[in-house]
Amino acid sequence: MKQVQETDSHIGPYLNLYQVHSATFDSGILTNTQVHEALHKCRVEKGWKLGLSMSGPNQDEIIREALKINVGDEQSTTATPSTTKQKQTRLFDSVQCTYNILEQRPSLALMEAHNAGMDIIIKEGLANGRALLYPKLAEMARR
Repeated sequence: MKQVQETDSHIGPYLNLYQVHSATFDSGILTNTQVHEALHKCRVEKGWKLGLSMSGPNQDEIIREALKINVGDEQSTTATPSTTKQKQTRLFDSVQCTYNILEQRPSLALMEAHNAGMDIIIKEGLANGRALLYPKLAEMARR
């Protein structure tokens, strides 16, 4: 977690959201439980919210997979040690993905994430300017 230490030393108390960029099924961020626990430790110790960003044609699938990732929060004990249960918390608090007039595939997954309480960050809202190549859209943007 070298990156976490560097980020903390440079930004320190100003950091509210620690975001893992370019999440894919191949990157390991969705399956590596050691990374999940390390990120959760940052949340507990530093008070950071955790997010992830993604691009590409399967953003919706990545969002849905991220919604399933839960980590242990604290021990809640009952009468006997054999009934000790660990409270689970969703790992990610926010998601950032490409969404615009030209790329709307992740819309349902974004709504699911929003309804689950995740913050949504939209990138490429104007499709890197490509949306303004359409006369009707350009006209609306001028208003």
